[in-house]
Formats: sequence, C-alpha cells, structure tokens
Amino acid sequence: MSEESLYDRIGGEDGIVKLVGAFYDRVLADPEIGPFFKHVPMEALRKMQKEFFSEALGGPLFYSGRPLREVHAGMQIKRYHLKRFTDCLLATLEAEQDDLKLERKDIDAIYSRIALEADEIAGVGKGEDG
Repeated sequence: MSEESLYDRIGGEDGIVKLVGAFYDRVLADPEIGPFFKHVPMEALRKMQKEFFSEALGGPLFYSGRPLREVHAGMQIKRYHLKRFTDCLLATLEAEQDDLKLERKDIDAIYSRIALEADEIAGVGKGEDG
C-alpha cells in the first residue's frame, strides 16, 4: 500500500485552491513583493499555481506554463524577494493548518517542495544573489 500523497493530505483540488487563494492574498498584501503582481492577470496566475502546486504535491494536474526561469526573467527578482515569498507560503500553511488538516510534517514537506523552485526563479548561479 502506498503512502497518501501530500496532494491528498491537503484535501486534493479543493485544498490546493484554498491554499493558493490564501497564499496569494498574503503575497499581494506584502509591500515588498505585492508590486511584482500589479499587472499580472490573477485568474491566470491562480490557474497556473493550482497546476504547479498539484504537480509539486503529487496530484493529477501538471504545470503547463513556461519554465519558471523564463517567466521571471528580467523582473529583478532577488533572493530576498523569494525569501519573503516563501515566508508568505509558510505563514499561510501555518495559518491554514487546522482548516487544511495538516500536520507539521506536511507543512514542512509542502514548504520544502515549493521552496526548491526559488533558486531557478532568481537565477542563482548567475550572479543574481541580491
């Protein structure tokens, strides 16, 4: 018998939609990183993020967008922006822990899987440490 995926433990698609919604509410309210999303069509972003989180957490949806490095190229995103972004994710996971029925190990695993993409977004390894 295989272990239940993070996708299943978070509540499947409904849990992902709830997480992405709460997460982006927090991101958009952040004075440092919210402005990056000023001209972003949020409905399309939330759809892409639903796919991204689903794939990262072992769900049935797969990310269909362009490569993350390509999408974020030229946006002047630095490590400290990504730190704030991932801090928003952790704060969201902790705030929604009871509602999403997550254990601490689930929060840590979700955070780790999503945070892995941060280096690609910032172009780490190309002198863009910021």
